[in-house]
Amino acid sequence: MAIISALLFLLLCALAWKLYSSQQACKKLKQQLIEEQNDKNRLLQECQAAQRELKGILDNLQDTYYRTDIDGYVRFVSSSVIHLLGYTPEEIIGQKLADLYVHAEDREKFLHNLQASGGHIEQYEATMRHKDGSDVWVSTNAHFLLDEDKKIIGVEGTGRNITAHKLAEKALIQARDQAEQASNAKSLFLANMSHEIRTPLNGITGFANLLAKTPLNIEQSDYVETIQTSVKDLLNIINDILDFSRIESGKMELHEDAVNINSCIAAVSRLFSAMAEEKQLNLKVNISRDIPTYLKLDSLRLKQILSNLISNAIKFTPQGSILVKASMDQGRLLIEVIDSGVGVAQHQQPHLFNAFTQIDDELYKDHAGAGLGLAISKKLTEMMGGKIGVKSEPGHGSNFWLSLPVHIVNTPEGDTLSMPAITDNQFSHARILVVDDNAINRKLISALLSQDNIQIDEAEDGFQALELHKQHDYRLIFMDIRMPDMSGIEVTEEIRRNEEKGQHIPIIALTAHALEHERKAFLEAGMDDCVTKPVSENELLNILSRYLSQGVP
Repeated sequence: MAIISALLFLLLCALAWKLYSSQQACKKLKQQLIEEQNDKNRLLQECQAAQRELKGILDNLQDTYYRTDIDGYVRFVSSSVIHLLGYTPEEIIGQKLADLYVHAEDREKFLHNLQASGGHIEQYEATMRHKDGSDVWVSTNAHFLLDEDKKIIGVEGTGRNITAHKLAEKALIQARDQAEQASNAKSLFLANMSHEIRTPLNGITGFANLLAKTPLNIEQSDYVETIQTSVKDLLNIINDILDFSRIESGKMELHEDAVNINSCIAAVSRLFSAMAEEKQLNLKVNISRDIPTYLKLDSLRLKQILSNLISNAIKFTPQGSILVKASMDQGRLLIEVIDSGVGVAQHQQPHLFNAFTQIDDELYKDHAGAGLGLAISKKLTEMMGGKIGVKSEPGHGSNFWLSLPVHIVNTPEGDTLSMPAITDNQFSHARILVVDDNAINRKLISALLSQDNIQIDEAEDGFQALELHKQHDYRLIFMDIRMPDMSGIEVTEEIRRNEEKGQHIPIIALTAHALEHERKAFLEAGMDDCVTKPVSENELLNILSRYLSQGVP
């Protein structure tokens, strides 16, 4: 009995322990389950927080994020699409993206460019349709979506509204086009005005010069001289306006050649010697010996700058002297025009080189002009890579200086700067055709050339010119450009087409068209040279000497 009781006790103890162990295991398992649930809840919370953060980022993106499948159907789009296209994400998801393009082919171009660029594209621009029916310019950055096997399963990217940028760009283009049209209209206006003004000026200048050669009393001679001076001033103003317009439009070109600085400065100074003598001014030239004999420069523009500086110096110097000085300064050519004139106040000097500017001072009010000379000089100097400035004090004169980079060249082969000598009756009995629809111009050219015993035929239009050309062997033709029915260019081209091999009659454009591109057009049409109205007797004789002298083709 005792044994049985002991066995029962042991059995009960074993059962109790097992029950205890099971309870502990259950408790432990319950704890693990609770911890796992807590972990799941924490992970779920973190996931939800991440989703909320991602959604916040997507919702607040300036760009709209989207994904499509391989067939182009939208599978996801951020809520910012409502700001881009006016649709909610629910309205977009499931639609075919190509249907949202204004031009469906833009979607095909997009996929083609995406494929061609290795699966990644940036800033692809296309127009898409807004919900309200308006067009929206969209810039897209995108790439292909790939599965585990690297197969394309869709497209992922962002879209940004660039409509404001495109409208601003369009406005800028329109403004540029309008500015170009205005510039072209201005250039055309100036070219036409130049032509219309130069044509009557040609008659005034020419006949005034012829009149000056006739016997005149003192009073008449004074009147003629006044006419000549006034015409010269008017022509200078016209040339300044045209030059400024060419520079502003970028049509001014430099033509560099070998220039003898000594000869160049001396030649310009000689032009103003008579003007200086009239005011009893001492005009001197001082050229340093360290200047190389020949420098590569645009001689025409250099002379133009010097002419402006010397002319101003004479204009604003009531008495005393003017010194034109040239030297080398740290490897650059330095030219100074120093006068003992009225001078310029410090606060006025910065405005001297502005267009259409004249000093507002009693000392300057008696001096006319367009106010373009110094502005043109500054722009020409800068085109040549140089600098220009002034040092001056009121009552103590001015020093206008010009500094240019130099390119030393050897003495040019053959001196092309000098003109062939003109001898009396050198062109006696040479037959020349003058073509011009303006009777006064024909009369003037004939009067100028007839003094040298040259035989002149006149044609009032292109058709008459062609007929006379067939009837006679002319040594040279002066050809007007703008004529009714048939222009001088058309006449020239017709003459050139019918010339036999080895024949070539010099045709010289005698025109009021003064712009550089117009001169090029004349030469390209087959003309040999160009003389701009108003023309002088010396210019005509130089042309004759150049093309009719023995040995000159």
